[in-house]
Amino acid sequence: MLWVWTTIRWIHLLSAITWIGGQVFIVLVLLPIMRAALPSDERTLLFAGVGERFALVSWAALAVLVVTGFLNGERRGIVWGELLTSSYGRRLAIKLGLVAVVIVVTLVHALYFGRRLAVMAEQARLAATVDEAAARERRRLQRASIVLSSVNLLLNLAIVLLAASLVA
Repeated sequence: MLWVWTTIRWIHLLSAITWIGGQVFIVLVLLPIMRAALPSDERTLLFAGVGERFALVSWAALAVLVVTGFLNGERRGIVWGELLTSSYGRRLAIKLGLVAVVIVVTLVHALYFGRRLAVMAEQARLAATVDEAAARERRRLQRASIVLSSVNLLLNLAIVLLAASLVA
């Protein structure tokens, strides 16, 4: 039976690596290369494509994380109604709260900022002249998107830190 729980934890870790590793790759590798190589409109459209593809992978990873996380908690004998009664439970509750925040932030980023920026980039690419008001709005949305993405990544790193503290 030990191999079953080892496999569940392994799947949990692989899903976390996929979820956060993809974010780190985009920020540290893909974004700097794209900034240097592509004009803004093309970069935004390419990011929209990357975002759509990564969304499929990352949401699947997040679903697996939730299921395997629950199973890991059951294995450890967590009494979900009494999370705040121990140090371990409080750390787990904070981790779960941060996961909920990350889900909301990810949804807002994907459904509002990502879609809006892609539409604006496509409109700019097809336009015969530059609409300065639209360009300013797009830059504002891009800055907000970057801030939201950064907050999301930091929250995910905090979740990993809490996860490490739970198994230490």
